[in-house]
Amino acid sequence: MQQQAQRAITAIAYREERADIPHRIIGLLLVSLVPAVFWTGLVATVGTALGHTMNPTALATFGLAIAAFCAALGQVFLSRN
Repeated sequence: MQQQAQRAITAIAYREERADIPHRIIGLLLVSLVPAVFWTGLVATVGTALGHTMNPTALATFGLAIAAFCAALGQVFLSRN
């Protein structure tokens, strides 16, 4: 009887984990893209205010580096569950 209850609990937990995947992907995108857009915009704004226009390739590289770093950290913390 107890084995059947454990199997049912395991099956339910597995389903909930599978249903949670889209939420984790959206969370990871938010964790990585929001800081990347913020800091890239800040660098571009400050650079323009100081009289130095930033190269779009440099801004894109800067934003991608921030997004990759934040995604790596976010994945570590989100996968703890």
